[in-house]
Amino acid sequence: MRYINPLLFLLLVIVGVKLSDSVYRWLAFAPERARVQVLRAGLVDAGAQYVRTRQESDSMRTVLRGEDDALEREERLLRRYDDQASGGGLPPNVYARYRDDLTRYNRHVAERNGKLAVWQDVQARQNAAAARYTVLADSLHELATRMGDPYYAIPTPAEAAIERGIIKPLP
Repeated sequence: MRYINPLLFLLLVIVGVKLSDSVYRWLAFAPERARVQVLRAGLVDAGAQYVRTRQESDSMRTVLRGEDDALEREERLLRRYDDQASGGGLPPNVYARYRDDLTRYNRHVAERNGKLAVWQDVQARQNAAAARYTVLADSLHELATRMGDPYYAIPTPAEAAIERGIIKPLP
């Protein structure tokens, strides 16, 4: 019993010091906490945008691969006309089919190039989202470190996408 009172006193002193430190940090870093909330919201938006544009990019890349395969088949079909050429020209009845096939091929190339332009726009938005996410993550980490929390949990882009409902979490 003699040793309990000094130990209880020591425990109260430790709890008091920790409590006063927590209250001080809460009061002293109020503006920083508000800034952390703003940065985190922007970071989550940027991470979600990155995931969304990544999904769009992957879908567009699949479409472009299919278009490229179709164009390769059409080009092989056009090259067959080379075998039918004699003396540098095609017979008139074959030339009409060749012109139709060439026109269809050129139209398909133009459509594919339009899709490529859309994919490039998606890529630019993805790169912008990645850059924004990186800047916000660095800013948030620096601010958390200044507040005394260097291990602040910064959400990954996947966690941000889950938070914004873009993707569903694994069960």
